[in-house]
Amino acid sequence: MKRIIILSLLGFATCVTLFGQLQYKSKYPDIPIVDVHFHPSNWRSVSVPSFYAAPSVSGPDSLPVNNFVNAMKVREVIKQKYGSNLGYFICLNNVTDDERAAIKTTTNNRVIFAVHAGVTHLATSGGLNFTAEEIIEKVQNEGFVGLKFWFGAPYRHLTEPGKAGITRIDDPRFAPLFSKLEKADVLMTSLHIADPNGPFDNRQKWMKDPVYYWEQIRAFENVVAKYPNLTFIAAHGAWLVCQDAQFDYLRFMLSTYPNLYVDISATFQYMPLSNRDNIRDFYIEYQDRLLYGTDTGRIADDAIDRQANMYANTFIILETDQDYTNNNGTMKGLDLPREVLEKIYYKNAVKLYPGLKEAMGL
Repeated sequence: MKRIIILSLLGFATCVTLFGQLQYKSKYPDIPIVDVHFHPSNWRSVSVPSFYAAPSVSGPDSLPVNNFVNAMKVREVIKQKYGSNLGYFICLNNVTDDERAAIKTTTNNRVIFAVHAGVTHLATSGGLNFTAEEIIEKVQNEGFVGLKFWFGAPYRHLTEPGKAGITRIDDPRFAPLFSKLEKADVLMTSLHIADPNGPFDNRQKWMKDPVYYWEQIRAFENVVAKYPNLTFIAAHGAWLVCQDAQFDYLRFMLSTYPNLYVDISATFQYMPLSNRDNIRDFYIEYQDRLLYGTDTGRIADDAIDRQANMYANTFIILETDQDYTNNNGTMKGLDLPREVLEKIYYKNAVKLYPGLKEAMGL
């Protein structure tokens, strides 16, 4: 059995090959794949007074359109080298109207856009740098598919010891926002909550304190429960994917709250921390609630092949039983059935994202 070796880069980035040519050729070249967690303009700050505005940038990487050109190059390399049909992307970064038009032309309408609204966590600003009305206007009248809401973790913004701020997503100050979004039927796309918390002997560097971690998870559950008509797609498996007990809690969440879905972006490197059969059983049991994503950031001109290999590694993990190794251990791939892959790769996304079905010509 072939073994691939992977590691995580830049925190939540997924997997890249370290040595040699990947031993992979897709058995499913006819299945279109949608990356629902994609932001190749990721160097831009979202902590600006209005999410409509983008800070000034300069230099060779200043044009976000170029990153989407490179994404299309990655797509072609994947198709030619591995046979996989990576076809469409949900962009979670803000771009200007002119950039959006250019990106649509450049990518042959393969990119669909969400509004990305940052959270400051600062009590003095009410935690938000946008309004519900602004978001609803963009979704209902400007062709955006929903709201990318980045909440966690609060410690990334509240860096001074004892600094006051909004530390839970169920803070009452957010209630008017969620209530208005629910009434307007705005999709919450790839909502980021918490950070990885691993098992006792491998807590991970992001959120080592399990008490603080579970406070974040339970606060998110409170929001999901309070707004049953607001559809949530939680990013990174809601970060309930770094040990077996977390998968069990995610089972509880998905079986209890029908308005909850999760994308699996950036979760692949944490799989060796849990039992492989438990993960595979989870993927099959909740195949209708999982969406493929990678957390892809900026794609440099010299990173096309490396990015294509990253994608291919995720396909190997989902589609084959090859062994793979990273700094969290070794595990066999999940070898998921075709019907499960179809749902995770595109069918669940088509159900949720406005305009995606039409863009894909389905």
